[in-house]
Amino acid sequence: MNMVDYIAWRGDISFEERGINDIDNLIFSELAYMDLDRFYAGKDDLSMTVAEIYDVYTRDRIDQSGTMNDPLPVLRKAACSERFMNVRVLWYTEETDADMQSQFAAATFIYKENEAYVAFRGTDNTVVGWRECFNMSYLSETPGQSKAVEYLNRVSSKFDGALYVGGHSKGGNLAVYASAFCDDDIKDRIVRVYSNDGPGFLNEVSKNEKYLSTLCKIRKFVPDASLVGNLLDDKVTNNYIASSAKGFAQHDPYTWNVYGIHFEPSENRTIISEFMTDTMSRWLDGLSDENKRIFVNAVFGSLDDAGVVNLSELNENRLQTYAALLKAASKIKPDNMNDLQNSIKLLVKAGRDVALTNRKGDK
Repeated sequence: MNMVDYIAWRGDISFEERGINDIDNLIFSELAYMDLDRFYAGKDDLSMTVAEIYDVYTRDRIDQSGTMNDPLPVLRKAACSERFMNVRVLWYTEETDADMQSQFAAATFIYKENEAYVAFRGTDNTVVGWRECFNMSYLSETPGQSKAVEYLNRVSSKFDGALYVGGHSKGGNLAVYASAFCDDDIKDRIVRVYSNDGPGFLNEVSKNEKYLSTLCKIRKFVPDASLVGNLLDDKVTNNYIASSAKGFAQHDPYTWNVYGIHFEPSENRTIISEFMTDTMSRWLDGLSDENKRIFVNAVFGSLDDAGVVNLSELNENRLQTYAALLKAASKIKPDNMNDLQNSIKLLVKAGRDVALTNRKGDK
């Protein structure tokens, strides 16, 4: 049973009868991936229900099946359920700025007169979106995080009820960051903050007093083989859950096992998840912020120079794309190339050190 099955089971019960729960949170986080800019752009106060949005999706044959998180299966089921069909979607915003290296989108779901869920979208399949995620490894505040704070402050000035804030993947990171650094009077109205397999933060953030004061409201779900949700530090106790997928495929929220109104718990992380997380943590700890910047800029700069906009393009016309990438990579300055090669060597060494440490622990 996954979140779509949950709607089929729970969909006839309104939010007035039974309040929001962990699975509802994931559904709103998935709906944040809806492509709504064509309707909401320039219309700040436009309000549509979930059912109305699905009607437009059907009419215009909107297809997001090629994206990493296709919201249509959830939208289709939600639009036909009493629980979600009349939920109002407001203040949708979407911004992608290659120069600022920022991909940001958010929407607010008002499911009761006095309660709303503020959902931040996770990383889409754009190169700039993934670049921003990697920038989190050395920036204490990304443009997307700054926009998330501004969005939560703005929405809260328009809606005076209780707030639930959340998102999937990078959206979970943005939800936590916005809740920690929004205006103080807004923080008092936030009931819970959800991070659904979202990465953590640099120490400058996770040790900040404003951040620490928000910890008691954060609820984080991480699949037992996750890598993304275990990256960087957020000082949150992870709720490990079971998934029908393996490895990195567990990042897909459609694979998360649901039992009633809860996720199916998993007692232990997988060995490969621990290995990959420990390896990445050692590697990041061993790099200076400058070398992290050089590594990220070298990788994604080559993608930009090769004209790659969406990650799906890497699988389309592979020979031409890889040839363009090699040509772009050849333009990297010698000093930067040395730093890049040393970074890769450190990654290999980190993996070897983790493997040796684990082997010694088994004896």
